[in-house]
Order: sequence, then C-alpha cells, then structure tokens
Amino acid sequence: MHVLRRIGAGTTWLVLLVAIATPLAAQEVGEAARIVLHAGAPFDGPIVLTHPGVGTPPERADGAQRAAEAALQALRAGRSALDAAVAGTVVMEDDPRYNAGTGANIRLDGRTIQMDAALMTGKGRFAAVAVIERVRNPIRVVHKVLDTPHLLLAGEGATRFAHRMGFADVIPTCAEAEEKYRRRVARVREALAQGADEFDWPAHWNFPNPLPETLRDLAEGGDTVGTVVRAADGTFAATLSTGGTSITLHGRVGDVPIFGAGLYAGAHGAVACTGHGEEIIRHAMARQVYERIATGSAAARAVREAAESFPSESSLGVIALDRHGWGVVANRQMGYGLAGPAPVEGQE
Repeated sequence: MHVLRRIGAGTTWLVLLVAIATPLAAQEVGEAARIVLHAGAPFDGPIVLTHPGVGTPPERADGAQRAAEAALQALRAGRSALDAAVAGTVVMEDDPRYNAGTGANIRLDGRTIQMDAALMTGKGRFAAVAVIERVRNPIRVVHKVLDTPHLLLAGEGATRFAHRMGFADVIPTCAEAEEKYRRRVARVREALAQGADEFDWPAHWNFPNPLPETLRDLAEGGDTVGTVVRAADGTFAATLSTGGTSITLHGRVGDVPIFGAGLYAGAHGAVACTGHGEEIIRHAMARQVYERIATGSAAARAVREAAESFPSESSLGVIALDRHGWGVVANRQMGYGLAGPAPVEGQE
C-alpha cells in the first residue's frame, strides 16, 4: 500500500476530517484508487503546504519540506502570501529531482524542454506561462506576467518576455533529467513492442527535430511541484510549476496554466493539484475543491471528496488550505512538506 508521510519538522499527527478533527493514523479511503488522506489539527497561524508531485516517493519529500520552510521564512520576514508561495516553488524548481525548472522533463526528441507555471492570489489574481523554454525558474516569470494586462503568455512569446524581463537565457537541464529521459524512452519502446501503447507517436511527430533513432521502433509520467500558503493576515496564495510529460507531442499544455484546473485561490483557501493533467482539466479539479471549501467543507474533506470522484486509473494529488486547517490527498504515493504548526511533543 502506498502511504504518504511527512518529512522534517512539523506536525506528524494525522486526521480524517468528516465533522470534527480527531487525531488518527493516515487513512486510506476509496477502493480502486487506494486514496490516502493526511490532515492536521486546526491551526490558525501562518502555514505553508507543498507537494513535489504525485508519484514522488515520500523519501524524496525533503526538498518539499525545505520549500515549505523557505516560504514560511518569507512570511515571517513580512512578505506576502504570494511572495512566500513563489519562494517555496523556486526551491523545488531548483531541486534536480523534481519535474520543474532545473529537473524539467526532456521531451521525446531528446532536446526539447517546455515548462508551464501559474499562480493565483486570494484576491483572485491569476497569471501563467505555458510551453515556455530557456529559463531556470518559470514561476518567477509568472510573477512578472502578473504585472501585465494578460493572464497567460505561451510559447516563444513567453520565452521572449522572460528574457526581456532580465531572466537568463539558459537550458534548464541536469543529469537527473537526462537519466529520466533515457528511462522513459526505454519504457515507450517496451510498451510499443508489447502493444500496450495504442497511440502512434512516430506518425504524429511534430517536433522541430527529427525522430531519434532510439524511437524509430517505436502516458502518463509527469508531475508538478506546488505550494499553497496562508499568511498571518488570513490571505491565501497558490503556485505551481511543471516540466510537463516526456511522452507528449510538441506544444502540449497540461493543467497547470489552465484557470481553475491545476490551482485555485480565494478568500476561503488555496488549492494546488498534481497528476494526469488532461483529466485534472476535465474535472476543473482545483476550482472544484475550492468551491467545496468556500461552501463550508474543511480542506481535508474537500480534497478527499474530490479524489473519490476522480478516475482511479489516472493519478491525482491535491494539497489544500482553508481558514483553519489543511489536507493532502493522493491516489498514488506522494510526500509533502508542511511548515507552520508547532511540532508534536517528542518530535524533532
């Protein structure tokens, strides 16, 4: 059984919220999807919750924990909920183990790296970039988009905007991303050989580069990093960043920059998702969770109900905050980071 667990300082007691908060072990809910829910006792101070992407082993959640702590530090320094959320996501974009920024997935052609990122504030302000290339931290570019008349910049225009705003022209790759690419190519070839992948990728090839020889014999597998924040003044913010999926056509856009799909924030809370992007878009998942919170559900209950309504064959992870509590749910393994609540007695 896949089980979520906390890494690092912070509360480690977990509850399944239905009507009241009661300390319990992490609980598995649902049937086919093996949904696991984590939540904590009510807490009214500043709080940060992060995820490194559904499918990321809990033992790699240390980077998400560092991100949560960096965001909390920003709050304590007097910065806004949005500034803190951006700071947390930057930490994960700089972690080569995660599929965002430096660790972003390399596409099927072995060269292309296209990233999406988005943010939303508790006042409803939204900004995003899609299929942006040649920047190290897409979430920082999104922060600049917030100062324009637009909500979303995409492709070459987004990349040119980033460089015009002073962001370095770099290819954000690393050894870890290259190794992930090699493993995924091997899996694609195996799936094609077994007839498990019914989509004819070579026939639909639309990359500017030729089809690599390794695929001439010729999906899911991406993930996303996210941060949700509640500041001491009760304001919320959410940020997301992703390198997308390796096994995709050139120009594919997932849920991250789609309004209401990958993330949502408002006066009542903040939500950030990770998983099968197309299915998250179809369900308008983040807005669905937020609307449950806005109509009175606790964050933990809202994420649980959303996960139960999601197709079990598709991966999903959701983190959410409300005015008093928090919740993490996933139907695959997923660690997370939490900063704000005091450690439970006996914990470091």
